Amino acid sequence: MNTTGTLNSKAKDLAADALHRLGYDATADKARRQAPTSRLMAEDKHLNVSGRKKLIGTTRDLYRNFAPAAWAIRKHLDYTSTFSFQARTGDDSLNRRIEELVAWWSRPKNFDVSGRHSRQRFVRLMEQRRTVDGDMFMLKLASGHVQAIEGDRVRTPSHGAPRNMDRKQYVHGVKVNPVGRPLAYCICKRGLHSGFEYERVVPARHIEPHGFYDRFDQIRGVSPLAAAVNAFRDVYEGMDYALAKMKVSQLFALAFYRDAEEALGDVTGGDSGTDENEDGEDDGDKSSYEVDFGRGPIQLDLDPGDKAEFLESKSPSKEFQAFCQVVIGAALKALDIPYSFYDEGYTNYSGARQALLLYEQSAEIKRQDTRTLLDRLTAWRLGLFIQDGVLVLPEGMRLSGLNWEWIANGIPWIDPLKEMKADETAVNNGLKSRTEISKARGREWNDILDELADEEAKMGERLTTSGVTNAK
Repeated sequence: MNTTGTLNSKAKDLAADALHRLGYDATADKARRQAPTSRLMAEDKHLNVSGRKKLIGTTRDLYRNFAPAAWAIRKHLDYTSTFSFQARTGDDSLNRRIEELVAWWSRPKNFDVSGRHSRQRFVRLMEQRRTVDGDMFMLKLASGHVQAIEGDRVRTPSHGAPRNMDRKQYVHGVKVNPVGRPLAYCICKRGLHSGFEYERVVPARHIEPHGFYDRFDQIRGVSPLAAAVNAFRDVYEGMDYALAKMKVSQLFALAFYRDAEEALGDVTGGDSGTDENEDGEDDGDKSSYEVDFGRGPIQLDLDPGDKAEFLESKSPSKEFQAFCQVVIGAALKALDIPYSFYDEGYTNYSGARQALLLYEQSAEIKRQDTRTLLDRLTAWRLGLFIQDGVLVLPEGMRLSGLNWEWIANGIPWIDPLKEMKADETAVNNGLKSRTEISKARGREWNDILDELADEEAKMGERLTTSGVTNAK
């Protein structure tokens, strides 16, 4: 027996096992689950032209037809797409002038080139499109209007493009330089019945993209709903099957369990009549049970050993309902929405409050994307106002010196008394400012001061006038 060889073999096995333990278990294929993937490529190649088309079509279909998915998207928009403008130049008269111009620009006919959408609605639709489609684009026009370009219209055309167009330089309709910086966008128009036709190539300086990006090398945005599409579709189909089963179960049936050989009597919804053969004589081979459901409550007098019961389908089962709850809760996480938003009675005040605070953190990150975009659009539009002489800046001040802020829409109190008391304590202890608390509610502290001062002035004027009248 070769003892030395056996020992060497065991030593090698132990060394190999020790080396494996120093690595990552996630990379080990132990045949107990799907093998780890080793495909490393750009995100735009993972979601190729065909895959992007399918993903956009599926997410749009979910928004159209599945209420929980549509609700989740709308709730996401409620927290991330509503902003108010506040100028902060340090000059009250200049602030008022800039705010007046932004309010004018925000009207449908002045903001949207189609004249249909105000700035508020446009921003909501803009966020909706990037959530459902992955991204969308805004074309800035010389007139000061903005034109929306939905994500599926930016593409590399397979035919109809100019001969001098080098398609190899385009990634899903975006022309990029070697480091991935956008140089131009290829915009296509929808065909008369289906498909797309080449329209034009627009330089990148005229386009503002808005999308979800998760990687540095990524050129086009990808919808966060991609991780939840299958879960939503499974629940959607499962609910359809459950509803179909529920409808069938409403067609109730009465089952008899008998030892007798003769046939059961009539079970009808009206008059049962008599059992006669072709000669008009009673066959006499049926039992005496005749059940008529059309005459209200019935009473069955059964023979010994006979049993009757309704066939019932408990649909949907509690297990199915619980499973749907788990799947919907997991799907909502694609948008960071807590399940307590979907089912308001799911948790108590403390749980709802904690869920809201955690969601606010994720919503603020998404809001910052929109703020950045609105800042760029605002700087561009104010520049046009200055160029046209509509906005005149004080001597020595330039566009780059103007300051403003887009304030997100605030959230209401869950328990007003408790939360206002907490805010008051934080202010008194120097842990929060009134400005910070006002912003959290979607208000500007200076606006509140102005309103309070205006109310006090009107009240004083009214009391003075009333006092003079009474004295007379």
